[in-house]
Amino acid sequence: MLKKKIATLIIAAALAAVSLAGCGAMPSIGGSETGSTEEKAGADASEETDADGKVTLRIVDWSDGSANQREEFHKKYMEEHPDVNIEYTMLTVDQFKNTIVTMIKSGEGPDLFPIPVGLTLNTAVKEGWYQPINGFVGEDFADRFDALSFEEGVTHIGEDWYTITEVMPTIQCLFFYNKDVLDAAGVKEIPSTYSQFREACRKVTENGKGNVYGLIDGGKQMNRMDVLARSLAAAAGGKVAATTKVLADQGAAPYDTEEMRLALDLIRGLVDDRSIHPDTINISAPEARELFAQGQAAFLCQGMWCIAQWDETYPDLNYGVMSVPVPDGVADTYVQGGELSPWMGIYKQSKHPKEAAEYLMALYSEEYGYQSSCVEDGIFVSVIPSINEAYMTNEVMKQYYTIAEETSRVVPTIVKRDEKANDFYAEIKDVQPSLGAIVQGIISQSIPDYETALQTLADESTKEWKRACEAVGMDYAALEFPNWDTARDYTDEDYEALR
Repeated sequence: MLKKKIATLIIAAALAAVSLAGCGAMPSIGGSETGSTEEKAGADASEETDADGKVTLRIVDWSDGSANQREEFHKKYMEEHPDVNIEYTMLTVDQFKNTIVTMIKSGEGPDLFPIPVGLTLNTAVKEGWYQPINGFVGEDFADRFDALSFEEGVTHIGEDWYTITEVMPTIQCLFFYNKDVLDAAGVKEIPSTYSQFREACRKVTENGKGNVYGLIDGGKQMNRMDVLARSLAAAAGGKVAATTKVLADQGAAPYDTEEMRLALDLIRGLVDDRSIHPDTINISAPEARELFAQGQAAFLCQGMWCIAQWDETYPDLNYGVMSVPVPDGVADTYVQGGELSPWMGIYKQSKHPKEAAEYLMALYSEEYGYQSSCVEDGIFVSVIPSINEAYMTNEVMKQYYTIAEETSRVVPTIVKRDEKANDFYAEIKDVQPSLGAIVQGIISQSIPDYETALQTLADESTKEWKRACEAVGMDYAALEFPNWDTARDYTDEDYEALR
């Protein structure tokens, strides 16, 4: 019955997506719905059971990269907890954002769910989405974690612990390459520059004769297109914030810059060469990952999560990892280092917070094998240091991690500079077409004049950021970091120097 409810809500969310898509902050769900009812979601509510005498935990997220490991974890967990049923729903990132709002509005929020991309913890807590987990987890639970996996406004608000981050931050923009496809096209060297990359893609496409292409990606997912553009622009030397974050450069939103134009010129060049797989604009990241493994493309820009999926379903796939290509003649550049992100928390109106917390403790334990199998299979770097030390044995994962560490830099974030930044992020609205949408338009050839689109995005974003700053009483100058040197990590000392 509960699964049917979730399915119904997902359909409802899909119908509502058009009206929600233009909003930067999530729609408010406050009011009477988040009053005294949710305050009862404590120990008494946790004792409620289903008709069969079992507790049903409903969990919704987007962790497709670890689907097999999660399935095994659930089997073992329910064997060890015969009084618990787990109903797990996995969506794409884009589906999740709209679906979770609909579920919570209807009063059918799952017991455990992550914060949608682009929503801050402060906003989610104010809207009554989550309750603290402090009182439900064991005293030694926090001691297992890397100290860097905790951050004010990400996992904690003051002394209250609301969410657990899923993984230690690792960049999601390195390029996988299919060695056999490159060999067949006569590409002998792994490209490192824009021109080398475009030429390699051209050769592969020409040799593929309509069956194999240079580049494939999940073009249907705007977030993946945004990551692609931002990483290429950063590699060109641009001062560009990480996805969903805001940084100004020379007083303006840094979209209409030489570095961003170079990045989009490369994508346009691949389109002109017909080197991008024609299905790209219509497929998701998991679908792109599948077609890459089938040998339909030479390159794919995604994250570490691909590794385990390919090892499971395509054990003979002959592939490697390379850094983000840079413009010819450019050196000592970077890509934006991964930022700590909030992930799973307990719904404030959950009837089973105690059982939900027990699930979380098991999910992050070595005993149940989820963390260790994900690290061993190359899916992610765990937030539990002892597990990384014991289980990081996958060679491709080591290669990905090494390149990520060598090429990424910690970029400044306004949240660490001004406490009003969380209010700012809750206030700002998306400007359309967004950067990801512009990249989609280039690939689909629906936006031929992307330079004008970038200029408009920069101008309108600058206006919107200034408006949002004024609305929350934040100094617009806090969005710019004049002492930021992209050749090195931005440090606490750098923040202090601006005070």
